[in-house]
Amino acid sequence: METSGHNLDEIDKAVIRFLQKDGRKSYTEIAEELSVTVGTVRNRVQRLMEHGILKVVGVVDPFKTGMSTVAMLGLKVKMNKLQDIIAQLVQIPEIRFVAVSTGSFDLFIEIITFSTEDFYRILTQELSRIEGIVETDSSILLKINKQSYDWGVT
Repeated sequence: METSGHNLDEIDKAVIRFLQKDGRKSYTEIAEELSVTVGTVRNRVQRLMEHGILKVVGVVDPFKTGMSTVAMLGLKVKMNKLQDIIAQLVQIPEIRFVAVSTGSFDLFIEIITFSTEDFYRILTQELSRIEGIVETDSSILLKINKQSYDWGVT
């Protein structure tokens, strides 16, 4: 499998699969399962992280941590401003996800805030300052029924 110029071998893929299922799984446990040394696992994880292929984080349900407003927004933008818009969006702490897309919208973003007032501030003060955003369409998420990260390597 070729990923952004990086070849992933079977050990890389296996390490990724283990960590996607349980990011706290120890290198020792992974090494035993794969019949390799702990140093091999440690080096593989380090290299995967350095190349931006793997990131090990704790994933939380925002609704269970006091973040009551979660919204997905589709944005139509002036394409000659796309990279500048992305650069500005990623600087806004409440924006947790930014992706370029095809279809009706040029970008999708996810905003997570403590309140609808905070969400309103992001819409009216932060997004309105970004030149080149032509249109936004927002959907407030009411509940997260599935969040899965064990995909991507075969």
